[in-house]
Amino acid sequence: MPKTLNKPAASWHVREASGNDLDPIRTLYASVWGYNRPSQFDQWRFFSLPEGPVPAALAVDGKRLAGSYSVWPTKLRVGNNVVLGAQSMDTMTHPDYQGQGVFTKLAESCYEIAKLRGYKVLYGFPNPQSYPGFVKRLGWTHTGDITHWVRLLKPSMHPKVPPLGRVLVDTLAKLLPTGRSTDFNFKRTKPNDDELQPLLDHWRNETGICKIDRTAEWLAWRYAKESENNYRWVSAYQNETLIAAGIWGKQSPAWGNVGDNRAHLVELFGKDQQGLRAVLAEIISDATAANSMVLETLCNIDYLCKIFRRAGFYRHRQAPFIVKCLDSSLPITKLLTHENWCIMGGDVDTF
Repeated sequence: MPKTLNKPAASWHVREASGNDLDPIRTLYASVWGYNRPSQFDQWRFFSLPEGPVPAALAVDGKRLAGSYSVWPTKLRVGNNVVLGAQSMDTMTHPDYQGQGVFTKLAESCYEIAKLRGYKVLYGFPNPQSYPGFVKRLGWTHTGDITHWVRLLKPSMHPKVPPLGRVLVDTLAKLLPTGRSTDFNFKRTKPNDDELQPLLDHWRNETGICKIDRTAEWLAWRYAKESENNYRWVSAYQNETLIAAGIWGKQSPAWGNVGDNRAHLVELFGKDQQGLRAVLAEIISDATAANSMVLETLCNIDYLCKIFRRAGFYRHRQAPFIVKCLDSSLPITKLLTHENWCIMGGDVDTF
């Protein structure tokens, strides 16, 4: 049985989550957000990871949950070393338990669970409501912001666009640049691991000191069918050699009415600038054909950001990026220096 990690507070106590808790967590999610995610998505999100089930803490009051907090495991490359890290993800407090300190106690317990399981570094993108708690009470450092990039595809699909203006806004979106996709042969299937390795080596060697350790294994898990985002590859070849590749996705029909017709650009890698621009042009075309309202991503990688601007993306907002070290033996100064981090769309759990 999972051990209790805190003494009872009010009518609830905190304990570690187990494999039997997915249904109560889903019930809590519906109570907090008013809808639920596909069950297969949650099963994948919580229990299919190469590192094992997510570290999670629950606030339990009898047969129902007062709150839940979990972090999403991944391997992080810090310089030449790979350590176990995680992204802060679902933080939920049931409306009946607001103001009782649930969030803080759950967070502290979840970090304890993660540390005992060997996790070294946590990172996250807090919303405005949770940001003060992370930074002021839980010891996280706001290192800087990551740009949220948006490329309009069919803006007429936005509910705030009046009917009389829909043709106009879509016409304007078609005038945005896309980039050239000539001089390459394209495939819509995942390249084999041997083809991908030079691109992954370039990612490892030419981007920031701190980043997700992208491997063939991680890519296969991160963009699996079970994620319910219909992730699709676009790969550019010259003379049968893989030059650049990208991945984009869009919520599957399993999301029902909460699907928002936003396409997500989650990967774009390769060392050939023309190849990268060509892959992005193809993704824009594919996402438009899939009746997507926008194509969006988070990214702070300079050479990719320049490609986004040339392809008609604009800076929509800045997402705060926060970091917490669980192991004092790590190079903490490097980890808390914003310029050392390399972030791309797939590093965000909601994409």
